[in-house]
Amino acid sequence: MNTNYFNAYTQALGALALVPIYLDNPGVVSRATLIGSANEAILGLAGMPARAIELAEVYRCVSRVIQPGQTAYVTPTNSPDTPFGAVVADERGHVCAAARGASKEGLAELIRLKLQPLAVGRGENSA
Repeated sequence: MNTNYFNAYTQALGALALVPIYLDNPGVVSRATLIGSANEAILGLAGMPARAIELAEVYRCVSRVIQPGQTAYVTPTNSPDTPFGAVVADERGHVCAAARGASKEGLAELIRLKLQPLAVGRGENSA
């Protein structure tokens, strides 16, 4: 995902990208620039709520199990047992799967299972 603005994440990436440049070519990037960039990134990251970071991780996990053309939406819940929720919609906005989970991995697995095509017959006896 491309953004046209600097957020804490992109700012931190920029500061980290300066480190090898500084170490390989100290004259290109000054020590003060490197320290200033790192301090700005630290302030930005420190100001982000932990819940926002958790939701980004939940989104990353759920997005790994969806199909092309599907969109994942994640949200916190009010339940301490299942603190994360997700809904997956297709291109037309129809809900394909929804679940709540106790962990990001568990939620992603529930969504993955719900998105699998149904097996014909489900193994029951024909009698």
